[in-house]
Amino acid sequence: MRGKATIPGVKPVMKFLKRRGTRIWDWPVRVFHWSFSGGWIAALVIALLTSQSGKVFPFHALIGLTLGFVVLLRIVWGICGTSPARFSAFAFGPRRLLAYMKDAAGFRETHFAGHNPGAAWVIFAMLGLTLAQVAIGLCVGAGMRNLRQLHEVLAYVMIGLIAGHLLGIALHTLRHRELIGLSMVDGKRAVEAENAIVSTRPVIGALAALLILGFCYRIYRNYNEVGQTTRLPLIGVEIRIGEGEPEDWD
Repeated sequence: MRGKATIPGVKPVMKFLKRRGTRIWDWPVRVFHWSFSGGWIAALVIALLTSQSGKVFPFHALIGLTLGFVVLLRIVWGICGTSPARFSAFAFGPRRLLAYMKDAAGFRETHFAGHNPGAAWVIFAMLGLTLAQVAIGLCVGAGMRNLRQLHEVLAYVMIGLIAGHLLGIALHTLRHRELIGLSMVDGKRAVEAENAIVSTRPVIGALAALLILGFCYRIYRNYNEVGQTTRLPLIGVEIRIGEGEPEDWD
């Protein structure tokens, strides 16, 4: 009897997948991750490929506001979320970071159940940089044109952080033989079962997704194309988001 045909490369990949049996990332973390990454990709594409005077460019600012909202939600979940999601679980100091980098460079075993020190520092940098970009973008919209260059420079800093993060994922995959990139899809890691979370909090994850979508909808509905302003939900504050130059600025 002829044996089953196999596709080259499938068995090694399946070995990787079989090792990932412990779920440590809850639904809120995964919702925040994909909202954050998707938002930054969209914002960068608009900023790099469209004109600042075009009709599409203001959506760059709307997305930026949404990213700021996502970061605020992530901060809340970083305080009261599941154990691996809390900031305290990956708040590594400089010495721990340097020790990790030294071990990684020497190909010594440095496996962590959640975020490793390198990833943790990149994550905190991304969150802080996002809030800074939102604040600077609002200042630019309010007329502080001298901050435009800083806004652009920090955007390239974020691109560098993203590239470094993706490189870290690739190196981890090769070094630890674990498809860690899928952990933000199904929440699973190749770690001991004792690190598993009790619940993935699907209800809170769905609520987080609805809050983000609701925020997007409201700032879009409140967007005034002529004045390039929008009104923030709940608090009702009107802000200017366009980078055009009103006539009274001159």
